[in-house]
Amino acid sequence: MVVWHGVVNAFVTPPGAFLILMAAGLLLAARRPAGGWTLVVTGWALLAAASLPVVADGLARRIENVPALRQIPESAQAIVVLAAGRYRRAPEYGDRDTVGADTLVRLRYAAYLYRRRPLPILVSGGAPFGGPPAARLMRHVLVHAFHVPVRFLEERSKTTAQNARFSARILRRAHIRRILLVTQAWHMRRAAALFRAHGLIVTPAPTDFTVPGRRDGGVLAELPSAHALAVTALVTHEEIGWLWMRTRAALPAWLSRIINNP
Repeated sequence: MVVWHGVVNAFVTPPGAFLILMAAGLLLAARRPAGGWTLVVTGWALLAAASLPVVADGLARRIENVPALRQIPESAQAIVVLAAGRYRRAPEYGDRDTVGADTLVRLRYAAYLYRRRPLPILVSGGAPFGGPPAARLMRHVLVHAFHVPVRFLEERSKTTAQNARFSARILRRAHIRRILLVTQAWHMRRAAALFRAHGLIVTPAPTDFTVPGRRDGGVLAELPSAHALAVTALVTHEEIGWLWMRTRAALPAWLSRIINNP
């Protein structure tokens, strides 16, 4: 399932979607020059637009609609941190896997929250492509780099939906329902909805915002950039994930069980 998700994502999000459009235009141009070159120019224009910071910022505002956490609710019972990518066979760490940049940002914020209020921490993440589960890598970093203890490990999940389902089972056994959920701001809308669907009371604790206000460089910062293209791709991925989540919720129960079966 994870491989299929990756293949689909590569072809429906920038830049892959626009490159396919341009390739189709080049193939069509031999027979129908006008239509073929229209597709090529359209694909190029969309790729250029997706690389503009003003476009990326506008799209990011659509999904980064949960504000930063200002106060930890008194009723909160645990901190839940979701895994993102990993840094495989890191040479500076003895060719061992460790957490990737996005995961590290989440762990840093979880450690900050723990020092504000020492709640039990659950780390969630499996190993969709082999190696040690992400949850173990996350625990290692929290314990040894941030000196923060970890109470629960969820090591089976391969998707955000599974993060929510398997974490909810662990938390229910510990009689925990009210959580602080830590993930990137662009990921929070979908992640929080999935956790709430499993009966948890979620206080979002987003981090790593991409919205404007943190860029330097004046006019130069408004030129097309790889970073803006990456933000556009992230937003597109999340919008597709949000649409799929809503679609799956509307499916018949028997079909939903088949799809949700890990």
